Amino acid sequence: MIKEIMPTRFNCKRCGTCCKSIGIPWTELDPGAAADYLGIRLSDFMKAYGFVRNEYSGHIEPTEYNAAPCPFLRYDKKHATCEIYPVRPCICKGYPGAGTSCIKGQRRS
Repeated sequence: MIKEIMPTRFNCKRCGTCCKSIGIPWTELDPGAAADYLGIRLSDFMKAYGFVRNEYSGHIEPTEYNAAPCPFLRYDKKHATCEIYPVRPCICKGYPGAGTSCIKGQRRS
């Protein structure tokens, strides 16, 4: 098992700019986990969010690779929230990478 190592010094302001501009990396999303978390059938999730089953491999694949804005972006009063936060892709968990800044200039050290 790979242990995630992420610096803890990043204070996200929850503006949602990254989710509006960059989009979700569909290739890292686990459709089954997202469907379970949302409480819907996998087939309904696939229809709603643009996934298909590859007829050769049987794998569930996205029809679009970086959907922007992210369809799971929601706003709670003034802050952005993620509808699938506990099962979001790893790239979302680590955004922005160490030593880089987010779109709004927040820096992870």
